[in-house]
Amino acid sequence: MGRGPFQYLMFLLLAVSCSAPSQMEDFRPVDERDSLGRFVYSIDMSDSLSVYDILFYTRVDCPDKLFAELQNTKVDVGLLSPSGISYEETVYIPITSFTSDRKGTYDCQVEYRKGLVPVEWGTWRMYIVLPELKGMHGMGVINRKR
Repeated sequence: MGRGPFQYLMFLLLAVSCSAPSQMEDFRPVDERDSLGRFVYSIDMSDSLSVYDILFYTRVDCPDKLFAELQNTKVDVGLLSPSGISYEETVYIPITSFTSDRKGTYDCQVEYRKGLVPVEWGTWRMYIVLPELKGMHGMGVINRKR
C-alpha cells in the first residue's frame, strides 16, 4: 500500500516538531557558585551550520539610593573549549543596561557576544566571576542559535 499526501505531511510535521530549541537559558542563584566563586554553565555550540548569540541576565533588589551608587560591573569570563583549550577575558556590564519596572528592583539583559562562530564545535564550559552586588539574585546565560 502506497503512502498518500497525508502521510508525507504528517512525517514532515513530526520532523519539524522534533528540532532542538533555538534558545537555551541557564540561571544560577548566588548560592550555586562553585568553590572558586564562579557561576558555571555548559554552552552547546555543536551546530556547525549556526552562529550563536550569548547574553547575560540578572536581577538586583536594593534600595534606589544604593543602586544609584553602583558603577559598571566587571565580569571575568572564562571559556573552556571541548578539547580543553582555555580562553579568558574581562568585560563590563554597563550600569545603564539595568531597567526597573518597580521601585528597588533592577533587571539587566546584555549581549556578551553576537554572531559568535566558535573556533571549535561542541559543548563549551563558561565560568563567570563578578563582584558581590548586594541584592543580586544570581546570574543567567542565554544561548541563542541562529
